[in-house]
Amino acid sequence: MEISDLIKSARIEKGLTQQQLADVVFVTRQTISKWELGKSVPDQASLILLYQYLDIKDNEKKQLSKLIFNKQNIILILIAILFSPMVIGVRFICCKIDKIENRKIKAVIKVIGFLVFSSYLVSLKENVVYLLIGIFSLVYLLYQFYLSGLETK
Repeated sequence: MEISDLIKSARIEKGLTQQQLADVVFVTRQTISKWELGKSVPDQASLILLYQYLDIKDNEKKQLSKLIFNKQNIILILIAILFSPMVIGVRFICCKIDKIENRKIKAVIKVIGFLVFSSYLVSLKENVVYLLIGIFSLVYLLYQFYLSGLETK
């Protein structure tokens, strides 16, 4: 059974319209329609809400997960990440940073870049995530300063 069929049959079994399901899952009616037509698949958060509200059984949950996160999708995501313009730009900047002779300046620039990139990736507003990012940044900076101190001796 396809994920689109499973969502549609579970929705109809519960007697819901696409709009009612969309309101519960916090998406638009058009998104539910796309899921049911097989034009797109739910993200992880939407899947959890669908599981809970539509009372999808464990064996069907496993089937859904396999359909959404199969190897082909993972490969396509990796290709998109590896060859995206943003990644190429970041690689170019990293090459330019590596040409800087002063290790301390290089380390500061890398830490700032890491912080900017981390804040871009982190969409959750949990203090623990920000604390870990800060700790890793500080440890990396101190390690780079230590390495530059060894070079001067």
